[in-house]
Amino acid sequence: MKKFLLIILMLLLSTGFAFAQKYVTITEDCVYLDELTASHIPHNKVECGIKAGSEKLITKDVIQSHLDSTGIKGTVLNDVLVAREWEKLSYEKVSEYIKNEYKKAYPDMKIVVDQLRISEDIYDNPDIKMNISCDTSKLGGGYAQVRLGNNKYQIYYYVKGYKDAYVTTERIKAGDSLAGKIKKVNVEVTNLKNELVDNAESLAASRAVPAGKVITADIVQEKPALKKGEAVKIVVSNGILHIETQGVVEENAMPGKQVLVRNLTSQKVISGSYIGNGIVKADF
Repeated sequence: MKKFLLIILMLLLSTGFAFAQKYVTITEDCVYLDELTASHIPHNKVECGIKAGSEKLITKDVIQSHLDSTGIKGTVLNDVLVAREWEKLSYEKVSEYIKNEYKKAYPDMKIVVDQLRISEDIYDNPDIKMNISCDTSKLGGGYAQVRLGNNKYQIYYYVKGYKDAYVTTERIKAGDSLAGKIKKVNVEVTNLKNELVDNAESLAASRAVPAGKVITADIVQEKPALKKGEAVKIVVSNGILHIETQGVVEENAMPGKQVLVRNLTSQKVISGSYIGNGIVKADF
């Protein structure tokens, strides 16, 4: 018996290895010799152009020919059926879809998908209808819902928005005009809480604004008709009594708005409505 086993072993060693692989799954479009033989022999290409989701039968004669070219002794016993998996849903495809959806909501912005996390392996099978939906009501972080047939997946993303906007080039005091002190540049507006201003050149700062600040609606106002310290005529009238005197405004004056004025005769500060043409109608 021992002699018989020894003879069999010697026969196997003299003829080389036997390869009996029957089925291989791949993820790329090429299959390699080491995959077809399930061994550690050279990683040589055998067949390419295998489409995602398809199968390809590689005959034992083809595999044997490639095996012989390596100089390795061995016998291929079976044809091998090679199956290529569907391609994974790519980051590029999902990112492009999300960007296009946001472009519909914000057509005047440059949209950048800054982060994208696909936590599961999602295969892009063209035989199954795929739907992707995302909430475009705000910029920043969000989740896209992916539906493939009866399966649902969530994909996290972070979207940034960029838009041309006015930015201050120097510090501007409250009440000062913005004209000549701002420039238009492309800025990120993802986290802006207030609306951008289009007509900033014709407006004034409603409070002190530092250099490099994006101009938004909360920090601007109409240019004052009169600036603090300018002379006005104070008029007091009730239909019977009519008095006029000179004064100065104690703050910037806007048409139709209340303003504090100092009566230059009495030095008293009173309140009135600026009605234009350098006239403040004092409260009676």
